[in-house]
Formats: sequence, C-alpha cells, structure tokens
Amino acid sequence: MASTPPAESAARPLPLQTEARQATWKQRPIQITPKSLLPGSKADLARIRLDDDLKDMDPYFLTVEFSNNDKLAMDRPKLADQLSVVGTNGVSATGVMLLNVPLATAPGLPEHCRKGDPATLPAGGTAEVCVLVMLAKGQEPATVAYSAEGSDTVLWKVGDGKGGGGGGVLPPGTPADAVVADAKDHLVPVKATPMTVRAGDPADLSRFKAGDDEQNLVPYYVTIEYLNTGQYDVYPGMQDHVWLQSAGGKRVRPVILLDLGGPGVAQCPDRVPDTMVKPNATVRQCSIHMLPKGDEPATISYKGDGADAKWITWRAS
Repeated sequence: MASTPPAESAARPLPLQTEARQATWKQRPIQITPKSLLPGSKADLARIRLDDDLKDMDPYFLTVEFSNNDKLAMDRPKLADQLSVVGTNGVSATGVMLLNVPLATAPGLPEHCRKGDPATLPAGGTAEVCVLVMLAKGQEPATVAYSAEGSDTVLWKVGDGKGGGGGGVLPPGTPADAVVADAKDHLVPVKATPMTVRAGDPADLSRFKAGDDEQNLVPYYVTIEYLNTGQYDVYPGMQDHVWLQSAGGKRVRPVILLDLGGPGVAQCPDRVPDTMVKPNATVRQCSIHMLPKGDEPATISYKGDGADAKWITWRAS
C-alpha cells in the first residue's frame, strides 16, 4: 500500500532580485539568473534525513539558472556549491544536498530540485539548479550570493536586503554592553558603539605585506567607540575581538599586517587616543577586514572576554 505523500507547501516565493549577472566558473564566463526563493515546510522534508543540528532550522529552496557563455562545454560543473543564501545576521545558511529524491518525498518541488547539478553544460546551454538551505530560526534571508574561486562575488537582494529586523541583530550605531579583561584579569564593563563601516582602497595597504590570499581583496574599516564604565584601566586592544560578516556569507576577523616601518594605516588608526582607557573615558578603535570584490559588509560582531561573554551583532548600515 503506497504511503500518502505530504501536502505541498502553501508558501509563496519571496521577493528576490532576478537580474541576470555575469560571473565566472573556473575562469570561464557564465551568466546567472535567480528564478525563485521559496520558503519550505516540514512536509517538504518529511522523508529527508537531516542531521540533528538542522532539524530545528527553517528550509528554503533557491532556484537559479546558469548559462554557459563559453565556447566549450563545462564538464560536471559544481554550480550549486557556489550558491549561498545569507541571513540577516550575515551568516550563510547551511546547504543540504538533494540528489535523486523520490517524488513522494516532496511532491511540491520542481523536478530539477531532485537532480542536483547537470552532468555537463554545453556551450551556449542553460541549466536550472535548485539548492535546499537551512536558516536558523529567527533569521530571514537577506541576500543570495554566488562566489567561486577566481570570480568576484555576485549579490542579489531578498526584499530590501535587510529582512524584517530582529533575529538578535541590533540597528547600526546602537550602544551595547560588553566586558574586557584588564592586565590583572579583572572583567571590566565597557559600552561598545559602532561608529562607521567604510570601504578602503587596496592602495591604502601598499606599505604592508599581506598574505597571498589577500592580494585581490578590498579592505573595509570598522570603527567602534568603547566607553569604560568600570573602575579599572583597560588596555585598548578591543579591535581584536571584532568580526565582519558580509552579504556574501563571509565571516572575517581583523587582518594582521606586517608593518615594513613607519606609521600604521592612516585611514584606520588602531586607537584614538593612544593611551590606556581610564574609567569614564572613551577610545575609538579601527579594525581592517578584507572582502572579495563585489561583496559588501552586512553585519559586525563583537565578543568580549570572560566565560559568559556572548556575541553582539549590529547591522553594518
């Protein structure tokens, strides 16, 4: 006796930019056109085995059309692996492979959502690729991204690209309480307030020796002001605790540049003023984060010292 298939999801596709964009796959030209981003349901995944850490997440199905603009066929292109759906907190959703899924498992899904990547993509040919991704509860999709080695990041907004707010992400410039340890391991309370997130120019870092993987990246400068609300002096090294999350789903810590002599990066001073932060005093500190071309900041995060410290996350703009 055949089992009754689960009911189709009644969800409607989310508003999504669908402009065709140019990119590359292994240095070969392709065109990418998003088709739809559909919220899933538990019924869609009723017979799909998920890892325990995914079971409480929300599913989304992203469909994208790829066109091969090269003169040669693409053999076994791993196109789905280069796609990301990024939440309002700047964190990429977790991808789940859908391959040879029986019709009874998810009758509401397009046929191509059960097949995975095409075996080959002929010159001038097109193929639709569908990926299942899981977002943490409380998060909403903000962007769709394509990012492959050797290719600039390509972005499309979901709605306004910011979601409906919430999800643990604070508005830009909102003061938040944190703690830092002083030289004697006292946990000193501070109030952290993001001031600016600015795009720099690679030429700003010309005096410094960056790693090989940073040669084709764009620097972004994150400035946060810290107010010492405790009773002990604090060394101004808080910028080491700052991370930047991008619209393309990258999560990057501050870069360490090898100084070849002279002053630091004028566009991003380590600390102003350059002194210990006394009680009731403030300091502004700037950290440098490198993103691929085409990508942009989505959120910034800070985590202080101490076993109970939690991440604080703000929208970048």
